[in-house]
Amino acid sequence: MKKPPPSAVRLRGVRYPSAAAIPPKVWLNDKLLNLEKSLKIKAHSIHGFGWGNDGRGAAQLALAICSELYTKALARQVYPYFRASFLDGITGENFDMTLNITAFNEAHVNQFA
Repeated sequence: MKKPPPSAVRLRGVRYPSAAAIPPKVWLNDKLLNLEKSLKIKAHSIHGFGWGNDGRGAAQLALAICSELYTKALARQVYPYFRASFLDGITGENFDMTLNITAFNEAHVNQFA
């Protein structure tokens, strides 16, 4: 593992009115997530990140987040669980939240590490 994962992370997201012109942006602990970097691991959504019931975009976002928190190999294993645990329930165009990921790490990360 890169380093021990944190117990909590801050996640902020913004969808713009013209999604075709400006794709959604998401920050993990004030670091802008890079769509292209996550697409190199696995391509779910070439059109950008999503959340809530945006299936492919939410999968791409979960992969981007997990690849920042864990090794690439571990991120590939746990990102579907991350999506289901944290991203599928987000409503609205914008969000700013702190996620406690301790239980997630214990349930999923430790299982694959």
